Amino acid sequence: MIVVADTSPICYLLLIGEINLLNRLYGQVLIPQAVQYELSNERAPNVVRDWISQSPQWLVVQPVDIPSENDLNDLDVGERAAIALAEKY
Repeated sequence: MIVVADTSPICYLLLIGEINLLNRLYGQVLIPQAVQYELSNERAPNVVRDWISQSPQWLVVQPVDIPSENDLNDLDVGERAAIALAEKY
């Protein structure tokens, strides 16, 4: 099973101390680079920034072209990138 995540589930799992749940359930999780940037943002909580700076091997960061479709314009960049990455698979 291929799992693609955007920023929110990773952020909230980190905040409640349950980030390893993703690894236990899925083994490997893909995120687009845009999500990596959001998790690294200076406004992100320290625990989130620290974790993404030394992310585990089960987290795979992949580049993806973000489409400029009107249907997705209401979403933020990380959400659009996650959808684009999921569509590749």
